[in-house]
Amino acid sequence: MNTPLSGGKELQRSTQMVPLHLALAVKCKYGKKIWTLLNAAVNVLPGDENGIIQNYQDDAANFTQGTILNRTVDILSNFLSDDNSVTGDFGSASSCPKAAKYGTGPPSSCSKPPTDPNKRPPTALEGWLTKEVFNDLFPFANLGWGPNECWPYSYEAFVIAARYFPNFGTSSPNTEYTPEENYKRDLAAFFAHAVQETGENNAALYSSLPTKQEADNCFYRGGFYNWFEGGPTSSFLDQKKPGYQPSDGDSCVSAGLYCSKAPQIDFFYNCSGGSSGNDAAPFTGCYFGRGAIQISYNYNYGQFQDWLKTQNVTVDLLNNPNLVMTKMDPPLAVMASLWFYMTPQPPKPAMHDIIMGSWNGGPVNTAAGYTGPIFGPTSLIINNECNGEDPTDPGGPGESRRIKAFKWFCGYFGVPVGLENLLTCNGMPVKLDAIQYNYSYQPDWSSTWREQPCDCAPASYGGLIYYFDPNFYPAEFSSQNDNLRLKCVASIYANPEMYSMDNSSSACLNF
Repeated sequence: MNTPLSGGKELQRSTQMVPLHLALAVKCKYGKKIWTLLNAAVNVLPGDENGIIQNYQDDAANFTQGTILNRTVDILSNFLSDDNSVTGDFGSASSCPKAAKYGTGPPSSCSKPPTDPNKRPPTALEGWLTKEVFNDLFPFANLGWGPNECWPYSYEAFVIAARYFPNFGTSSPNTEYTPEENYKRDLAAFFAHAVQETGENNAALYSSLPTKQEADNCFYRGGFYNWFEGGPTSSFLDQKKPGYQPSDGDSCVSAGLYCSKAPQIDFFYNCSGGSSGNDAAPFTGCYFGRGAIQISYNYNYGQFQDWLKTQNVTVDLLNNPNLVMTKMDPPLAVMASLWFYMTPQPPKPAMHDIIMGSWNGGPVNTAAGYTGPIFGPTSLIINNECNGEDPTDPGGPGESRRIKAFKWFCGYFGVPVGLENLLTCNGMPVKLDAIQYNYSYQPDWSSTWREQPCDCAPASYGGLIYYFDPNFYPAEFSSQNDNLRLKCVASIYANPEMYSMDNSSSACLNF
Protein backbone atom coordinates (compact mmCIF):
# COMPACT_ATOMS: atom_id res chain seq x y z
CA MET A 1 0.00 0.00 0.00
CA ASN A 2 2.71 2.49 0.97
CA THR A 3 4.94 1.92 -2.03
CA PRO A 4 6.63 4.92 -3.65
CA LEU A 5 6.46 5.26 -7.41
CA SER A 6 8.27 2.34 -8.99
CA GLY A 7 8.76 0.77 -12.40
CA GLY A 8 5.78 -0.32 -14.41
CA LYS A 9 3.07 1.63 -12.58
CA GLU A 10 0.75 4.19 -14.16
CA LEU A 11 -1.25 6.95 -12.51
CA GLN A 12 -4.79 7.24 -13.78
CA ARG A 13 -7.97 9.17 -13.16
CA SER A 14 -10.85 8.19 -15.41
CA THR A 15 -9.38 8.42 -18.95
CA GLN A 16 -6.43 10.59 -17.89
CA MET A 17 -3.16 8.63 -18.01
CA VAL A 18 0.06 9.89 -16.44
CA PRO A 19 2.78 7.33 -17.24
CA LEU A 20 5.64 6.88 -14.84
CA HIS A 21 8.21 8.10 -17.39
CA LEU A 22 6.60 11.55 -17.23
CA ALA A 23 6.91 11.55 -13.46
CA LEU A 24 10.55 10.62 -13.91
CA ALA A 25 10.92 13.46 -16.41
CA VAL A 26 9.56 15.81 -13.77
CA LYS A 27 12.17 14.48 -11.37
CA CYS A 28 14.94 15.06 -13.87
CA LYS A 29 13.82 18.56 -14.80
CA TYR A 30 12.70 19.89 -11.42
CA GLY A 31 14.83 17.91 -9.04
CA LYS A 32 14.43 16.41 -5.63
CA LYS A 33 11.78 18.85 -4.36
CA ILE A 34 9.01 17.71 -6.70
CA TRP A 35 10.13 14.08 -6.64
CA THR A 36 9.68 14.17 -2.88
CA LEU A 37 6.16 15.51 -3.34
CA LEU A 38 5.32 12.77 -5.83
CA ASN A 39 6.60 10.09 -3.50
CA ALA A 40 4.64 11.64 -0.65
CA ALA A 41 1.52 11.41 -2.79
CA VAL A 42 1.71 7.62 -2.75
CA ASN A 43 3.71 6.93 0.39
CA VAL A 44 0.99 7.85 2.87
CA LEU A 45 -0.64 6.24 5.86
CA PRO A 46 -3.74 4.26 4.87
CA GLY A 47 -6.52 6.21 6.51
CA ASP A 48 -9.07 8.97 6.09
CA GLU A 49 -7.01 11.14 8.42
CA ASN A 50 -4.92 11.97 5.36
CA GLY A 51 -7.91 13.27 3.45
CA ILE A 52 -7.04 11.01 0.54
CA ILE A 53 -9.43 8.07 0.36
CA GLN A 54 -12.70 9.88 0.92
CA ASN A 55 -15.32 8.70 -1.59
CA TYR A 56 -13.56 5.33 -2.01
CA GLN A 57 -14.16 1.93 -0.47
CA ASP A 58 -11.45 1.01 2.01
CA ASP A 59 -9.98 -1.90 0.10
CA ALA A 60 -6.57 -2.40 -1.41
CA ALA A 61 -7.38 -1.65 -5.03
CA ASN A 62 -9.47 1.43 -4.39
CA PHE A 63 -7.12 2.78 -1.75
CA THR A 64 -4.28 2.64 -4.25
CA GLN A 65 -6.42 4.36 -6.85
CA GLY A 66 -7.70 6.97 -4.40
CA THR A 67 -4.22 7.72 -3.14
CA ILE A 68 -2.78 8.12 -6.62
CA LEU A 69 -5.70 9.97 -8.13
CA ASN A 70 -6.46 12.49 -5.45
CA ARG A 71 -2.92 13.41 -4.53
CA THR A 72 -0.54 12.77 -7.41
CA VAL A 73 -2.75 14.06 -10.22
CA ASP A 74 -3.47 17.21 -8.18
CA ILE A 75 0.26 17.79 -7.83
CA LEU A 76 1.06 16.89 -11.43
CA SER A 77 -1.68 19.21 -12.69
CA ASN A 78 0.56 22.12 -11.79
CA PHE A 79 3.27 20.76 -14.07
CA LEU A 80 1.52 18.87 -16.89
CA SER A 81 -0.66 20.15 -19.70
CA ASP A 82 -3.65 18.23 -21.06
CA ASP A 83 -1.33 16.21 -23.31
CA ASN A 84 0.96 15.42 -20.33
CA SER A 85 3.79 17.68 -21.50
CA VAL A 86 5.78 19.28 -18.70
CA THR A 87 4.87 22.98 -18.38
CA GLY A 88 5.58 24.13 -14.83
CA ASP A 89 9.04 25.68 -14.74
CA PHE A 90 9.08 28.41 -12.10
CA GLY A 91 12.55 29.63 -12.97
CA SER A 92 14.52 31.81 -10.60
CA ALA A 93 14.75 35.48 -9.77
CA SER A 94 18.05 35.75 -11.60
CA SER A 95 16.32 35.09 -14.93
CA CYS A 96 13.98 38.09 -14.56
CA PRO A 97 14.62 41.58 -15.94
CA LYS A 98 15.59 44.14 -13.33
CA ALA A 99 12.69 46.07 -11.85
CA ALA A 100 12.40 49.83 -11.93
CA LYS A 101 14.07 51.33 -8.88
CA TYR A 102 12.88 54.42 -7.05
CA GLY A 103 14.89 56.67 -4.79
CA THR A 104 18.55 56.39 -3.91
CA GLY A 105 18.46 52.94 -2.39
CA PRO A 106 19.07 51.65 1.12
CA PRO A 107 21.94 52.83 3.30
CA SER A 108 25.16 50.84 3.21
CA SER A 109 24.67 49.81 6.83
CA CYS A 110 21.73 49.77 9.22
CA SER A 111 21.55 51.82 12.37
CA LYS A 112 18.41 49.85 13.29
CA PRO A 113 18.23 46.38 11.72
CA PRO A 114 15.18 44.25 12.58
CA THR A 115 15.27 43.03 16.17
CA ASP A 116 12.79 41.46 18.55
CA PRO A 117 12.90 42.85 22.09
CA ASN A 118 10.71 39.94 23.22
CA LYS A 119 13.04 37.35 21.67
CA ARG A 120 10.25 35.12 20.39
CA PRO A 121 11.52 31.66 19.45
CA PRO A 122 11.71 30.56 15.81
CA THR A 123 8.72 28.66 14.44
CA ALA A 124 8.73 25.60 12.21
CA LEU A 125 8.10 27.93 9.26
CA GLU A 126 11.77 28.89 9.30
CA GLY A 127 12.69 25.25 8.74
CA TRP A 128 11.38 25.34 5.18
CA LEU A 129 10.96 29.01 4.22
CA THR A 130 14.63 29.89 4.09
CA LYS A 131 16.23 33.22 3.31
CA GLU A 132 17.24 31.83 -0.07
CA VAL A 133 13.62 31.00 -0.92
CA PHE A 134 12.33 34.35 0.37
CA ASN A 135 14.86 36.30 -1.66
CA ASP A 136 14.05 34.24 -4.76
CA LEU A 137 10.35 35.04 -4.34
CA PHE A 138 10.73 38.77 -3.67
CA PRO A 139 13.79 40.00 -5.58
CA PHE A 140 12.17 43.38 -6.30
CA ALA A 141 10.99 44.23 -2.78
CA ASN A 142 11.52 47.71 -1.39
CA LEU A 143 10.90 49.76 -4.56
CA GLY A 144 12.99 47.46 -6.73
CA TRP A 145 16.14 47.40 -4.58
CA GLY A 146 15.47 43.94 -3.17
CA PRO A 147 15.10 42.57 0.38
CA ASN A 148 17.23 44.59 2.77
CA GLU A 149 17.52 44.62 6.55
CA CYS A 150 17.67 48.42 6.58
CA TRP A 151 14.24 48.70 5.01
CA PRO A 152 10.74 47.37 5.76
CA TYR A 153 10.87 44.13 3.76
CA SER A 154 13.53 41.53 4.50
CA TYR A 155 13.67 37.88 5.45
CA GLU A 156 14.73 38.89 8.95
CA ALA A 157 11.74 41.21 9.38
CA PHE A 158 9.41 38.57 7.93
CA VAL A 159 10.43 35.77 10.29
CA ILE A 160 10.33 38.04 13.35
CA ALA A 161 6.76 38.98 12.40
CA ALA A 162 5.84 35.32 11.84
CA ARG A 163 7.12 34.39 15.31
CA TYR A 164 4.33 36.52 16.78
CA PHE A 165 1.84 34.30 14.90
CA PRO A 166 3.15 30.78 15.57
CA ASN A 167 0.25 29.16 13.66
CA PHE A 168 1.14 30.93 10.42
CA GLY A 169 2.60 28.47 7.94
CA THR A 170 2.81 25.77 10.62
CA SER A 171 -0.74 24.59 11.34
CA SER A 172 -2.75 21.84 9.69
CA PRO A 173 -6.27 21.73 11.17
CA ASN A 174 -7.91 19.96 8.21
CA THR A 175 -7.46 16.53 6.63
CA GLU A 176 -8.21 17.58 3.07
CA TYR A 177 -4.55 18.45 2.59
CA THR A 178 -1.38 17.07 4.11
CA PRO A 179 0.38 19.16 6.77
CA GLU A 180 3.05 20.29 4.31
CA GLU A 181 0.38 21.32 1.80
CA ASN A 182 -1.49 23.31 4.44
CA TYR A 183 1.68 25.10 5.54
CA LYS A 184 2.51 26.14 2.01
CA ARG A 185 -1.04 27.02 0.96
CA ASP A 186 -1.17 29.36 3.96
CA LEU A 187 1.89 31.24 2.73
CA ALA A 188 0.67 31.13 -0.86
CA ALA A 189 -2.55 32.89 0.19
CA PHE A 190 -0.74 35.62 2.14
CA PHE A 191 1.80 36.19 -0.62
CA ALA A 192 -0.96 36.29 -3.27
CA HIS A 193 -2.72 39.13 -1.47
CA ALA A 194 0.60 40.93 -1.07
CA VAL A 195 1.15 40.80 -4.85
CA GLN A 196 -2.18 42.53 -5.44
CA GLU A 197 -1.74 45.07 -2.65
CA THR A 198 1.95 46.00 -2.94
CA GLY A 199 3.30 44.24 -6.03
CA GLU A 200 5.24 45.88 -8.84
CA ASN A 201 2.59 44.42 -11.17
CA ASN A 202 4.60 45.05 -14.33
CA ALA A 203 2.25 44.09 -17.18
CA ALA A 204 4.97 44.89 -19.74
CA LEU A 205 6.63 41.57 -18.87
CA TYR A 206 3.96 39.79 -20.95
CA SER A 207 5.07 41.59 -24.10
CA SER A 208 8.80 41.66 -23.42
CA LEU A 209 9.42 38.04 -22.39
CA PRO A 210 9.23 35.11 -24.83
CA THR A 211 6.64 32.97 -23.03
CA LYS A 212 3.70 33.35 -20.68
CA GLN A 213 5.44 31.09 -18.16
CA GLU A 214 8.51 33.34 -18.07
CA ALA A 215 6.31 36.42 -17.70
CA ASP A 216 4.34 34.77 -14.88
CA ASN A 217 7.56 33.83 -13.12
CA CYS A 218 8.74 37.44 -13.03
CA PHE A 219 5.36 39.14 -12.57
CA TYR A 220 4.48 37.15 -9.45
CA ARG A 221 7.93 37.70 -7.99
CA GLY A 222 6.97 41.37 -7.74
CA GLY A 223 5.44 41.30 -4.26
CA PHE A 224 6.50 43.58 -1.38
CA TYR A 225 7.50 46.20 -3.97
CA ASN A 226 5.55 49.17 -2.59
CA TRP A 227 5.45 50.56 0.93
CA PHE A 228 2.62 53.08 0.73
CA GLU A 229 -0.80 53.07 -0.87
CA GLY A 230 -0.58 54.53 -4.35
CA GLY A 231 3.16 53.83 -4.48
CA PRO A 232 5.85 53.84 -5.51
CA THR A 233 5.15 57.57 -5.95
CA SER A 234 2.17 58.13 -3.66
CA SER A 235 -0.14 61.07 -4.26
CA PHE A 236 -0.94 61.05 -0.54
CA LEU A 237 2.54 62.37 0.29
CA ASP A 238 4.59 65.52 -0.17
CA GLN A 239 5.78 65.19 -3.77
CA LYS A 240 9.27 66.18 -2.67
CA LYS A 241 9.11 63.12 -0.40
CA PRO A 242 6.76 60.88 -2.40
CA GLY A 243 7.49 57.56 -0.70
CA TYR A 244 11.09 56.68 -1.56
CA GLN A 245 12.12 56.53 2.11
CA PRO A 246 10.08 54.85 4.87
CA SER A 247 10.02 58.16 6.79
CA ASP A 248 8.25 59.89 3.87
CA GLY A 249 4.96 58.59 5.26
CA ASP A 250 5.22 60.68 8.43
CA SER A 251 2.83 63.27 6.96
CA CYS A 252 0.23 63.41 4.20
CA VAL A 253 -2.30 65.49 2.31
CA SER A 254 -5.97 65.37 3.29
CA ALA A 255 -6.76 62.52 0.89
CA GLY A 256 -4.51 60.24 2.96
CA LEU A 257 -6.21 60.85 6.30
CA TYR A 258 -8.55 57.83 6.08
CA CYS A 259 -10.14 58.93 9.34
CA SER A 260 -13.37 57.07 10.03
CA LYS A 261 -15.78 58.79 12.42
CA ALA A 262 -18.56 57.28 14.54
CA PRO A 263 -19.32 57.44 18.28
CA GLN A 264 -17.65 54.12 19.15
CA ILE A 265 -14.72 54.70 16.78
CA ASP A 266 -14.17 58.17 18.24
CA PHE A 267 -14.11 56.74 21.75
CA PHE A 268 -11.76 53.83 21.12
CA TYR A 269 -9.68 54.95 18.12
CA ASN A 270 -9.99 58.69 17.69
CA CYS A 271 -7.93 60.21 14.88
CA SER A 272 -4.98 62.24 16.08
CA GLY A 273 -5.61 65.42 14.10
CA GLY A 274 -1.90 66.19 14.34
CA SER A 275 -0.16 68.81 12.21
CA SER A 276 3.24 68.46 10.55
CA GLY A 277 3.92 72.14 9.88
CA ASN A 278 4.60 71.22 6.24
CA ASP A 279 2.14 72.91 3.88
CA ALA A 280 2.80 70.30 1.19
CA ALA A 281 1.69 67.49 3.52
CA PRO A 282 0.21 69.14 6.61
CA PHE A 283 -1.27 66.14 8.46
CA THR A 284 0.37 63.51 10.68
CA GLY A 285 -2.69 61.43 11.58
CA CYS A 286 -2.64 59.66 8.22
CA TYR A 287 -4.20 56.20 8.13
CA PHE A 288 -3.86 55.38 4.42
CA GLY A 289 -2.56 51.94 3.47
CA ARG A 290 0.87 50.84 4.65
CA GLY A 291 2.73 47.55 4.67
CA ALA A 292 2.56 44.25 2.83
CA ILE A 293 -1.22 44.07 2.48
CA GLN A 294 -1.94 47.72 3.30
CA ILE A 295 -3.43 48.15 6.77
CA SER A 296 -5.80 51.14 6.46
CA TYR A 297 -8.10 53.36 8.56
CA ASN A 298 -7.76 54.50 12.15
CA TYR A 299 -9.81 51.64 13.60
CA ASN A 300 -7.43 49.06 12.09
CA TYR A 301 -4.33 50.93 13.25
CA GLY A 302 -5.96 51.17 16.69
CA GLN A 303 -6.88 47.50 16.90
CA PHE A 304 -3.40 46.50 15.78
CA GLN A 305 -2.02 48.79 18.50
CA ASP A 306 -4.26 47.05 21.07
CA TRP A 307 -3.02 43.65 19.95
CA LEU A 308 0.62 44.78 20.12
CA LYS A 309 0.08 45.78 23.74
CA THR A 310 -1.00 42.21 24.53
CA GLN A 311 2.31 41.10 23.01
CA ASN A 312 4.38 43.38 25.26
CA VAL A 313 4.94 45.92 22.48
CA THR A 314 3.83 49.43 23.43
CA VAL A 315 3.52 51.81 20.51
CA ASP A 316 1.22 54.76 19.75
CA LEU A 317 0.04 54.13 16.20
CA LEU A 318 -2.93 56.47 16.42
CA ASN A 319 -0.61 59.44 16.91
CA ASN A 320 2.27 58.01 14.88
CA PRO A 321 0.80 55.69 12.23
CA ASN A 322 3.94 55.72 10.10
CA LEU A 323 5.68 53.66 12.78
CA VAL A 324 4.16 50.76 10.85
CA MET A 325 6.86 51.46 8.26
CA THR A 326 9.73 52.78 10.38
CA LYS A 327 9.70 50.79 13.62
CA MET A 328 12.23 47.95 13.58
CA ASP A 329 12.14 46.72 17.20
CA PRO A 330 10.11 44.69 16.35
CA PRO A 331 9.57 45.47 12.65
CA LEU A 332 5.91 46.25 11.97
CA ALA A 333 5.52 46.52 8.17
CA VAL A 334 4.92 42.80 7.73
CA MET A 335 3.59 42.24 11.25
CA ALA A 336 0.68 44.64 10.72
CA SER A 337 -0.34 42.73 7.61
CA LEU A 338 0.05 39.35 9.30
CA TRP A 339 -2.12 40.62 12.15
CA PHE A 340 -4.84 41.54 9.64
CA TYR A 341 -4.46 38.19 7.84
CA MET A 342 -4.55 36.12 11.05
CA THR A 343 -7.25 37.98 13.01
CA PRO A 344 -11.04 37.72 12.53
CA GLN A 345 -13.22 40.82 12.70
CA PRO A 346 -16.82 39.54 12.86
CA PRO A 347 -18.66 39.09 10.58
CA LYS A 348 -15.40 38.42 8.73
CA PRO A 349 -13.33 35.35 9.62
CA ALA A 350 -9.55 35.54 9.44
CA MET A 351 -8.16 34.90 5.97
CA HIS A 352 -5.84 32.34 7.61
CA ASP A 353 -8.82 30.48 9.06
CA ILE A 354 -10.54 30.34 5.67
CA ILE A 355 -7.52 28.88 3.87
CA MET A 356 -7.11 26.42 6.77
CA GLY A 357 -10.81 25.46 6.72
CA SER A 358 -11.46 26.69 10.28
CA TRP A 359 -14.47 28.78 9.34
CA ASN A 360 -18.22 28.40 8.97
CA GLY A 361 -19.97 29.95 6.00
CA GLY A 362 -23.41 28.86 7.14
CA PRO A 363 -25.66 26.16 5.65
CA VAL A 364 -26.40 27.84 2.31
CA ASN A 365 -22.75 28.47 1.48
CA THR A 366 -21.77 25.02 2.72
CA ALA A 367 -24.33 23.42 0.40
CA ALA A 368 -22.80 25.39 -2.49
CA GLY A 369 -19.32 24.06 -1.67
CA TYR A 370 -18.06 27.16 0.16
CA THR A 371 -16.66 25.31 3.12
CA GLY A 372 -13.36 23.87 4.24
CA PRO A 373 -9.87 25.05 3.20
CA ILE A 374 -10.53 27.24 0.15
CA PHE A 375 -9.15 30.51 -1.21
CA GLY A 376 -12.17 32.30 -2.70
CA PRO A 377 -13.71 33.99 0.35
CA THR A 378 -10.37 35.49 1.42
CA SER A 379 -10.88 38.15 -1.25
CA LEU A 380 -14.05 39.23 0.55
CA ILE A 381 -12.04 39.98 3.68
CA ILE A 382 -9.50 42.39 2.29
CA ASN A 383 -11.38 44.41 -0.33
CA ASN A 384 -14.79 42.80 -0.82
CA GLU A 385 -13.89 41.74 -4.36
CA CYS A 386 -15.71 38.94 -6.15
CA ASN A 387 -15.19 39.56 -9.87
CA GLY A 388 -13.50 36.25 -10.65
CA GLU A 389 -10.41 35.58 -12.74
CA ASP A 390 -9.79 37.39 -16.01
CA PRO A 391 -9.19 35.14 -19.06
CA THR A 392 -6.12 37.12 -20.18
CA ASP A 393 -2.72 37.62 -18.55
CA PRO A 394 -1.83 39.36 -16.43
CA GLY A 395 -5.45 40.52 -16.37
CA GLY A 396 -6.73 43.33 -14.24
CA PRO A 397 -6.18 44.07 -10.58
CA GLY A 398 -8.42 42.92 -7.76
CA GLU A 399 -9.66 39.39 -7.22
CA SER A 400 -8.34 38.19 -10.58
CA ARG A 401 -4.79 39.09 -9.61
CA ARG A 402 -5.20 37.44 -6.21
CA ILE A 403 -6.37 34.21 -7.86
CA LYS A 404 -3.63 34.14 -10.47
CA ALA A 405 -0.98 34.89 -7.85
CA PHE A 406 -2.31 32.16 -5.55
CA LYS A 407 -2.09 29.67 -8.40
CA TRP A 408 1.47 30.70 -9.14
CA PHE A 409 2.65 30.46 -5.53
CA CYS A 410 0.93 27.09 -5.10
CA GLY A 411 2.74 25.92 -8.22
CA TYR A 412 6.04 27.25 -6.92
CA PHE A 413 5.55 25.40 -3.63
CA GLY A 414 4.25 22.26 -5.37
CA VAL A 415 0.86 22.14 -3.63
CA PRO A 416 -2.73 21.90 -4.92
CA VAL A 417 -4.75 25.07 -5.48
CA GLY A 418 -8.12 23.41 -4.88
CA LEU A 419 -11.25 23.43 -7.02
CA GLU A 420 -11.29 26.14 -9.70
CA ASN A 421 -14.77 27.44 -8.87
CA LEU A 422 -13.83 27.94 -5.20
CA LEU A 423 -10.85 30.18 -5.98
CA THR A 424 -13.32 33.06 -6.35
CA CYS A 425 -16.11 34.27 -4.08
CA ASN A 426 -18.14 35.14 -7.19
CA GLY A 427 -20.41 32.11 -6.79
CA MET A 428 -20.77 32.37 -3.01
CA PRO A 429 -24.55 32.63 -2.43
CA VAL A 430 -24.45 34.46 0.92
CA LYS A 431 -21.69 37.00 1.48
CA LEU A 432 -20.02 37.10 4.88
CA ASP A 433 -21.83 40.16 6.22
CA ALA A 434 -25.20 38.59 5.38
CA ILE A 435 -24.69 35.38 7.39
CA GLN A 436 -26.95 35.57 10.42
CA TYR A 437 -25.33 35.25 13.86
CA ASN A 438 -24.16 37.57 16.64
CA TYR A 439 -21.16 39.76 15.76
CA SER A 440 -20.51 42.13 18.66
CA TYR A 441 -21.12 42.94 22.30
CA GLN A 442 -23.59 45.76 22.89
CA PRO A 443 -25.49 46.99 25.96
CA ASP A 444 -28.05 44.42 27.04
CA TRP A 445 -31.07 46.49 26.11
CA SER A 446 -33.40 44.06 27.84
CA SER A 447 -32.04 45.14 31.23
CA THR A 448 -30.68 48.71 30.92
CA TRP A 449 -33.88 50.11 32.40
CA ARG A 450 -33.62 47.92 35.50
CA GLU A 451 -32.18 49.15 38.78
CA GLN A 452 -29.20 46.85 38.60
CA PRO A 453 -25.67 47.09 37.13
CA CYS A 454 -25.46 47.48 33.37
CA ASP A 455 -24.48 44.45 31.34
CA CYS A 456 -23.67 43.58 27.74
CA ALA A 457 -24.92 40.80 25.48
CA PRO A 458 -24.12 39.50 21.99
CA ALA A 459 -25.88 41.40 19.21
CA SER A 460 -26.55 40.60 15.57
CA TYR A 461 -24.97 43.81 14.27
CA GLY A 462 -21.41 45.03 14.06
CA GLY A 463 -19.33 46.94 16.56
CA LEU A 464 -15.77 47.40 17.77
CA ILE A 465 -16.09 45.01 20.71
CA TYR A 466 -16.39 41.68 18.97
CA TYR A 467 -18.36 38.63 20.00
CA PHE A 468 -16.81 35.45 18.63
CA ASP A 469 -19.62 32.94 18.21
CA PRO A 470 -18.10 29.51 19.03
CA ASN A 471 -20.00 28.03 16.07
CA PHE A 472 -18.19 30.37 13.68
CA TYR A 473 -14.77 31.13 15.18
CA PRO A 474 -11.94 29.00 16.56
CA ALA A 475 -11.56 28.55 20.32
CA GLU A 476 -8.50 30.81 20.25
CA PHE A 477 -10.92 33.70 19.75
CA SER A 478 -14.18 32.52 21.35
CA SER A 479 -12.25 32.02 24.60
CA GLN A 480 -11.86 35.83 24.72
CA ASN A 481 -15.60 36.45 24.98
CA ASP A 482 -15.83 36.87 28.76
CA ASN A 483 -13.14 39.55 28.77
CA LEU A 484 -14.73 41.25 25.78
CA ARG A 485 -18.08 41.40 27.58
CA LEU A 486 -16.41 43.09 30.54
CA LYS A 487 -14.74 45.56 28.17
CA CYS A 488 -18.16 46.40 26.80
CA VAL A 489 -19.57 46.93 30.30
CA ALA A 490 -16.68 49.22 31.21
CA SER A 491 -17.26 51.26 28.06
CA ILE A 492 -20.91 51.82 29.00
CA TYR A 493 -19.92 53.49 32.24
CA ALA A 494 -16.99 55.35 30.67
CA ASN A 495 -19.03 56.85 27.83
CA PRO A 496 -22.75 56.05 27.92
CA GLU A 497 -23.45 58.77 25.35
CA MET A 498 -21.93 56.72 22.54
CA TYR A 499 -24.69 54.16 23.16
CA SER A 500 -27.34 56.93 23.47
CA MET A 501 -27.71 56.12 27.15
CA ASP A 502 -28.15 58.48 30.10
CA ASN A 503 -29.12 58.22 33.75
CA SER A 504 -32.75 59.10 33.16
CA SER A 505 -33.44 56.48 30.48
CA SER A 506 -30.98 53.82 31.63
CA ALA A 507 -31.35 53.18 35.35
CA CYS A 508 -28.48 50.69 35.28
CA LEU A 509 -26.03 53.60 35.05
CA ASN A 510 -26.84 54.45 38.68
CA PHE A 511 -25.40 51.12 39.89
